[in-house]
Amino acid sequence: MIKEIVTDRLILRPWQENDAKSLYKYAKDPAIGPIAGWPPHTSVEDSLNIIRTVFAAPETYAVVLKKTNEAIGSIGIMFGNGLHSAEMQVDEAEIGYWIGRPYWGQGLIPEAVRRLLRQCFEDLGFTTVWCGYYDGNVKSRRVMEKCGFRFHHTEEDRISPLGDVRTEHFMRMSKDEWRSMRQLPIRPLTRLDIPEIQALFHATVLTINSKDYTQEEVEDWASCGNCIEHWKDLLVKNDYIGAIDRQGKIVDFSSMNAEGYLHSMFVHKDWQRRGVATLLFSEVEKMAHKYGAHKISVEVSITARPFFEKYGYSVVKKQKAKANRLYLTNYVMEKTL
Repeated sequence: MIKEIVTDRLILRPWQENDAKSLYKYAKDPAIGPIAGWPPHTSVEDSLNIIRTVFAAPETYAVVLKKTNEAIGSIGIMFGNGLHSAEMQVDEAEIGYWIGRPYWGQGLIPEAVRRLLRQCFEDLGFTTVWCGYYDGNVKSRRVMEKCGFRFHHTEEDRISPLGDVRTEHFMRMSKDEWRSMRQLPIRPLTRLDIPEIQALFHATVLTINSKDYTQEEVEDWASCGNCIEHWKDLLVKNDYIGAIDRQGKIVDFSSMNAEGYLHSMFVHKDWQRRGVATLLFSEVEKMAHKYGAHKISVEVSITARPFFEKYGYSVVKKQKAKANRLYLTNYVMEKTL
């Protein structure tokens, strides 16, 4: 019997026969199975049979929401000597997953995948973990990117379990990459870091935020970082920390003050969807706790809003805030500690 694994919001445990109704509730949705290559479930009995056969495999878990104790999805580790998509060596594994449509976009599956990566590398001793997705399955690809997987190769003319011909893309992560991502050192930032902070801020705003703002808006916003005296003032009023890569470069920075105000959260454009924001986010929340703050407040961009919502922040109001010359849409958000 596989063990139960607990994360912040989830319990990953073996599937049980009394999960059949919940499984059918979500797995019957035609938006879930076909894009991943398996048919929608047709009845509770069908789901029960899947639990007794497919989901009885080792390291296959029901994704259970803590607050409701309901099975809302599935995740599992597949081995080189069993059913899998990637061509794997004996010391490699593949992770597969899905979650019910009501829970899309909440960061639950990335939370589960990150925990199973630890299971693969620390507990099971694998050297590499793969993930595969069929062409068009953007949501699955985004989960992989958020968890730090990198594209490896594409295979065409693959026959899916449904019998049709598809293109499948494969992403992978090595144990060294996983360790590197988890062990990024975090340190306080000082005036000496201002040139690097400026460059990161400028590049991120122009590149990442351009999907939600016009070119004129991002250029105006980016220009707010041009003044060194402004950064010096921010460093006096807020405690800044940054995540540092192996070359000693800042890949992410954030800040917190004694009132529980989170002023900044910017990830380098080349480090997006690799888990570094989550790493630093945890640290600034710890800072707020140490200050004795009862809530955290923050003003976030359209781009950043989904990330903050995933971590329990709620919108207080939508507003137009002045950047340099222009007024840009953003959101005041809060989280009670």
